[in-house]
Amino acid sequence: MGRMTELGMDDSLPGAQYARETRAQMLTQAAEPGRHQFDRLPSYEGYAGMCVCGFETPQPSYDSMGPLLTAIREHLERDVFPAVDEAALIKEAGFFRVGKLIGYHRLIETTEEHGTRHMGWLVAGVEGTVRVLPDGHGQLQGRWNAFAIDTKEG
Repeated sequence: MGRMTELGMDDSLPGAQYARETRAQMLTQAAEPGRHQFDRLPSYEGYAGMCVCGFETPQPSYDSMGPLLTAIREHLERDVFPAVDEAALIKEAGFFRVGKLIGYHRLIETTEEHGTRHMGWLVAGVEGTVRVLPDGHGQLQGRWNAFAIDTKEG
């Protein structure tokens, strides 16, 4: 007698599609406009998710979390967060004299009340850092101390 293959579901079967559509409707029905939060979708083959705004990842599921997080980050950068204005960041950081600028980093906050949102920029210089708020005003975060290293050549 032949052995029966083990039953399993994949994301292309009707049951899995129904589970995804039902979960997606539950996530987006009570969502407030402009709110962005990511929830796990049922996936039988890997990792899947969607934003409560209705955004779904390009593929139904991924083998690992890396590509899923990349798709979510691209959605936020493309559709949600404001574009960077490097000239404004440089100008605001210049007021605080943090030295030659090294780079900037977007500050993101995720809370139960507000979901995921842009909270400004952290601009780093060789002498310190400045937090630039979404309204464009800066706050000095701190200054660095240079390393004092005594070297003796023998």
